[in-house]
Amino acid sequence: MELDTLDKSILMELQYRFPRDPYPYETVAERLGIREEELLDRLRRLKSIGILKRVGFYVNYRSVGLKAALIAYKAPGLHERLAKIYRVDRYATHVYLRDHPEYNVWVVTKRRSMEELIGHVEHVKKELGVEAIILYSKRTYKLSVKYDLERGISWAGPYSTVSPDPPRPEDLGIPAEVLRMFRSLPIERSPYSRIAEALGVGVDEAAETAWNLLEKGLLGDPGAALDGRRVGFNENAMVVMEPSGCEESLCQCATQLPFTTHVVLRRSIPEGAWRHTCYFMVHAVSREMIKELVGEAVEKCSPRSFHVIRSLADLKPGVMR
Repeated sequence: MELDTLDKSILMELQYRFPRDPYPYETVAERLGIREEELLDRLRRLKSIGILKRVGFYVNYRSVGLKAALIAYKAPGLHERLAKIYRVDRYATHVYLRDHPEYNVWVVTKRRSMEELIGHVEHVKKELGVEAIILYSKRTYKLSVKYDLERGISWAGPYSTVSPDPPRPEDLGIPAEVLRMFRSLPIERSPYSRIAEALGVGVDEAAETAWNLLEKGLLGDPGAALDGRRVGFNENAMVVMEPSGCEESLCQCATQLPFTTHVVLRRSIPEGAWRHTCYFMVHAVSREMIKELVGEAVEKCSPRSFHVIRSLADLKPGVMR
């Protein structure tokens, strides 16, 4: 979908320079020299046509007691049946058909415990007669999915670090349902007003609470979240690397690359079933750009081996991640 110059400027500001103040839209409008109402009207339009998914903060699922894993299914010819299962799974945030030669459906979902998650996968395997590997996170180094609308490449935002062990919101006097309110802020002049009311505080304090929760690791990656395909980012790749030495060093190297949007060190169930334990994502407007970025990553990080696993279809589109 076509964006004009001002649309792009607004989205770039809200992705990469989200203001730390109670009235972020007013601040962005002042930066761009436009009226706040014009900015809000444009954001509402962009949201109505699916380009803007939300404005807010990533909620660290660990802070609310969830366990997550990437599940690779070997399910030739059965991707629609898997999609049907995960379209009604409220914990499933990513369901993709990918071009790996064996594992064609890749799912990210969560449960209250790893035992519950394993039990879920075993049930799906039995129901459909498929094979699967569970790739759970040993450590998430980076999570920030943002799109440079000028360069056509994904660049992580300034708050991409994910805390591995954040406190529970209740321990800080924040109800879990209020924590989730920070995920999607209303497109209105005072987006923190409802949170302020829920907490019984002023708007200034509610906004400052968001940034305090970010510093403590319960929240992350503030700003606008876009639908990449609707702004021309038709290519993305999951790059999985086998360490040639220290696996932590390999993931740290990938983390330092500005164009990686997720970097995760994974372990497999069954143990040892997957050798490519360091994983990152990259997004761009063309396959040629993806190839160039992956080449740069491989040259700098020197994995023993790697696979580039392209996305072929989003089997659960429209999810607010």
